[in-house]
Amino acid sequence: MNPTKFAIAVTTLLTCFFSATVAALASDKDQPIHISSDRAERNDKQGMTVYSGSVQMDQGSLRILADKVVIHSIDNQVSKIVATGKPAHYQQQPSQEKQLVIATGNTIEYMIDGEKIHLIENASLRQDDGTTMTGKRINYDIKESVVKAEGDSNSTANNKPDRIHMVIPAKSERQ
Repeated sequence: MNPTKFAIAVTTLLTCFFSATVAALASDKDQPIHISSDRAERNDKQGMTVYSGSVQMDQGSLRILADKVVIHSIDNQVSKIVATGKPAHYQQQPSQEKQLVIATGNTIEYMIDGEKIHLIENASLRQDDGTTMTGKRINYDIKESVVKAEGDSNSTANNKPDRIHMVIPAKSERQ
């Protein structure tokens, strides 16, 4: 199969997969998926598609930018998206009334069914009110709007463990 036909086939297949995903905006899941990368490889037996080289994936308000994106599927349904980079970027609008949630991490795991995002290594999360959080790991429960963060007690800079950092803007600075 030539590369162009392969890319079209993979994109069509993934559009079917993603139509079942739960998106932040109700309209996101009904939008087409656009993926661009330097390379793509699909392994049907493993239920995995790997995109590499300046990957950009868009579906409605969802955007993922990464060096590599691996899409895992079970029974032709996307179960997990893993994006890696230095860092990888994720953004999505939680609702019409809210601004984008922006997240980064060297690894971003997006668990579709559980509606959870795990930001691993150099994790950062900026919510729509301007609040930012950084740490070694941030777990974001999209459905429940719950964020949990961890520092790295094994790493020490200036003889102190790395800790989480949170910035809550003054009321006059919030959007």
